[in-house]
Amino acid sequence: MAFRIPKTIMSSVSANAPLPGTGYYKVTITKLEDRGKLDRQGNYSYFIHVRFENGATTREIFSMPFDENGELAPALRAMDEEVRNRKIGGMISNFKMVAKSAGITDEHMNDNDFESDWLEGRDAYIAWLGRPTDTPQGVRAYGAVKAWLLKEDAEKKIADGEILQDTRSFPWRTQQQSTGPSNGMSSTPSARPSGRPSLPPPPRR
Repeated sequence: MAFRIPKTIMSSVSANAPLPGTGYYKVTITKLEDRGKLDRQGNYSYFIHVRFENGATTREIFSMPFDENGELAPALRAMDEEVRNRKIGGMISNFKMVAKSAGITDEHMNDNDFESDWLEGRDAYIAWLGRPTDTPQGVRAYGAVKAWLLKEDAEKKIADGEILQDTRSFPWRTQQQSTGPSNGMSSTPSARPSGRPSLPPPPRR
């Protein structure tokens, strides 16, 4: 039995390429998706989907104070003006860096209402933290976007061969640091049971 896959489907699905390791990358923003629920702080929540040049895909969550009609999120409406403005400023400042990474200028953003579909199909540049190379077998760990970068900054880092440091904390790293020397011996004296006097060592024969 033969089959035929429509070209619209083939063109919309990437091969299952592996996500790259930690470094600086050019990516394409393929879609912004409403998560259909609020974040923990009561703001609107979205996925931004990106595709690496090798075809690998991932998505990041971000929060937004406004919906598609420019209406404030419920949590923000309940705040006093000073706190609300501070929260809005933080979220918009972070999002502006995504837009600038995708080549949208401050001038254009300042002169127009921002439409989410402006970003779709645009190239952007990221500092990417890949799956940690020291992840124990059987443990789940994922990559994440550390920062969105301007094109010129990212290209310079790539050209210079700059190494991106992964300073994330993971449970297995914390456990390794707290277990002490690898021979199993404690690096500090064990505590003496309370109430017992300190005794001298036994004499040598």
